Amino acid sequence: MQHKKILVVDDDPAIREILATQLSRLHYRTIVASDGEEAVDAFKKEKPDLILMDLLMPRLDGLLATQKIRESEKKGSRVPILFLTARESSQNKLSSVISGGDDFVAKPVTLQELTERVETALRRAKSWKKTKKA
Repeated sequence: MQHKKILVVDDDPAIREILATQLSRLHYRTIVASDGEEAVDAFKKEKPDLILMDLLMPRLDGLLATQKIRESEKKGSRVPILFLTARESSQNKLSSVISGGDDFVAKPVTLQELTERVETALRRAKSWKKTKKA
């Protein structure tokens, strides 16, 4: 069985470590990036199955990084991007959708909620790919 690869993007090293540890316990492979620029580079090099993206980061925020990732995706493919942020507001939720995000999760997030959101996003992506091939 091939383990899904998840890109964790957050400027806080403790949060990156916690998320990577939790995801590895769930048998996901993780890659980490500390800002949006690193995220775009990691996306192109690593081809993750899903991205957990912080909203506010230095150099390039999560919204702009998501837009750049969406622009660089091959036609017919779409990697799920879940925004994780402590700044939950209707404006941030709207901005995340407009930039190309697929879901919005408030920090702190429980392991159960993280698991459910990641698994749901991966299932949707799988069914979306099947629909595109048909």
